[in-house]
Amino acid sequence: MNPIITELHFPKKSKLKISTALFNFVKKNSRYKEQFLQSRYNTAFDGYSYIGQKNSLNQYENDMLHSFVISEFQDSKYFPEEFHSFLKEDWKKLITIVKNAELTKIKELNIPELSKLYEDNTIGYMMSCNYYPKPSSCKSNAKNNTRLSAHKDVSLFTTFPYGVDNGLSILGANDKYVEIGKIEKTFLFSGYFLEFMTHKKIPALNHQVDFSKDLDSERFSFAVFSIPKPNTTFLLNGKEINSDDYYKKYLSLF
Repeated sequence: MNPIITELHFPKKSKLKISTALFNFVKKNSRYKEQFLQSRYNTAFDGYSYIGQKNSLNQYENDMLHSFVISEFQDSKYFPEEFHSFLKEDWKKLITIVKNAELTKIKELNIPELSKLYEDNTIGYMMSCNYYPKPSSCKSNAKNNTRLSAHKDVSLFTTFPYGVDNGLSILGANDKYVEIGKIEKTFLFSGYFLEFMTHKKIPALNHQVDFSKDLDSERFSFAVFSIPKPNTTFLLNGKEINSDDYYKKYLSLF
């Protein structure tokens, strides 16, 4: 399933709010930021990951970005104060719109087991907030000339509510990564959970983030992931599967 462009437009002020929150967090000192590492949360994929980190669930140590995953899986008060305004004022509306876009796509696919995930309230949402510093400041540490290594997402669907800047490349039919260019509209694509639930009939989209030719260009991206909620179960071919076991299966890809 190639990226699906939609006609959804999220307010620019919402993107500005979350971009500012992320940037202000990244600027804080290490002692402050380390309070919010993934290991401190120990809930799904929530928390902070940084350049050079060896034990992140979200990126390799050679990836050139800082990321923070926020989600609905715990009270927003446990996330850094920089994110509180966005979580209080923008989060629910954003997730409602994303979910409706997914349900439209689910209806088109006409796969009962996928519809049941939503009927049973199995699907939850998290958002990866990503800041890529200027390549000139960190390119020497990169691998394969990428800012973010090639991978499949853990999600059923991955949605970029605010579109995406230059740099995102997807694996094409000739097994080469092709940059899709800047997209200002909302779009979504298939993740590994969709591949898992459909027995690879709908494969997850392999993608990466390439280095910009402009070595002084910072980059932000915000991706919403629909995943099975922590500590839940779902059925596949009549077999009950725990969400945490699914997370482990996904992480075994790396």
